[in-house]
Amino acid sequence: MKHPRLLRLRPWVVRAMIPDHVIGTYVLFRNGTEHYIGRSDTCLRRRLLRHCTTARGQYFTYDVHPTPELAFAMECSLFHTHRRHLANVVHPDRPDHQSPKCPFCLDTLVSTLKDRLRSKDLRNCPNHTKG
Repeated sequence: MKHPRLLRLRPWVVRAMIPDHVIGTYVLFRNGTEHYIGRSDTCLRRRLLRHCTTARGQYFTYDVHPTPELAFAMECSLFHTHRRHLANVVHPDRPDHQSPKCPFCLDTLVSTLKDRLRSKDLRNCPNHTKG
């Protein structure tokens, strides 16, 4: 979210901007700073309307995603990027009935790099036969 357009966190703004039953991520801002990051895998509008009743944020930005897995990846990206400013202390939860790993957590990155290095080494190995 580069230079996001901040929208006032008010029920009428949420209803005007966000269609019903879309999957998405959002960032709530307080005092001009990212304060809380979240997502909805079922209805982004309903989730943001709930935040309108709390004092968690004054403004918000949002993105719509085609699948819960992509929304999870975006929420993880936002969490890892802005976590020093956030009220969120717990890492984003995986989508229901899914098992994607956070693509930005250190253990996932290390595992991915090891797999890439292993397959690169195998391709360059003269004794390796393609199967």
